[in-house]
Amino acid sequence: MPEISLLEKSTDKYAVDKDKKIYKLKLLIRDVTPNFLNVLRRAILEEVKTLAIEDVYIIENNSAIWDEMLAHRLGLVVLNTPENVKENEEIKLYLEKNEKGYIYGSDLKTDKKDVYVIYPETMIAYIDENQKVKLEAVAILGNGKQHAKFIPGHVYYYRTGELKLEGKLDEKELENLKLLGVEIKKNKIQIPKEKEYDRTFLDAVERASNEKIKVIPKDEFVFVIESFGQYSAEKLIPLAIKELQNKLNNLLEFLSK
Repeated sequence: MPEISLLEKSTDKYAVDKDKKIYKLKLLIRDVTPNFLNVLRRAILEEVKTLAIEDVYIIENNSAIWDEMLAHRLGLVVLNTPENVKENEEIKLYLEKNEKGYIYGSDLKTDKKDVYVIYPETMIAYIDENQKVKLEAVAILGNGKQHAKFIPGHVYYYRTGELKLEGKLDEKELENLKLLGVEIKKNKIQIPKEKEYDRTFLDAVERASNEKIKVIPKDEFVFVIESFGQYSAEKLIPLAIKELQNKLNNLLEFLSK
């Protein structure tokens, strides 16, 4: 049975719903294989369904930006994805602006209250005097296999390690380590507490010591989810597992025929 503990969770100060969602989740996971974590990572990236703008109907656009580029930028606007959105449901959005200045994500309007732009200051286009952009758009559910705009976040993992002193350090190496906040006392390595699971920091210590301090891999992993905002980060794991369960059930159903 995997053992899981929370290392960090944080929000995103630029998100409109920063008080409601977790945008970064860092977990320490023991008793699992890299293969299992990679399956989970790929399921989050490729299988979890999110809302994104699929079709754009340009009614009027005499700005400097081409219709195709305008549609492309709209497709990359991050939308909150309510869990009650149905598989084939179409969410309509509207945009109309004729005042000089930037068109922002906040200018997109929709009739569905719980669908909204996560980053309202996302720049979409710029219009000058006597220019106008008017359009309608349709958002649908999709996953990362279909298009990158549906990917719900950045997910990665790495193996943790512990530091082991394997040689005598000279003055230059001790000075380099001190700059990193590392001290050697009675042949014991002391590092800042917050750096204990930071593999980049541990690797830097190894280099600063000219590999007289080695990073010894441990049988545990740090699993990090950085949500783009469609869902709160902690919801992405159960959503990914649900998609995997559906695939396995389909396989079992096929094999039982």
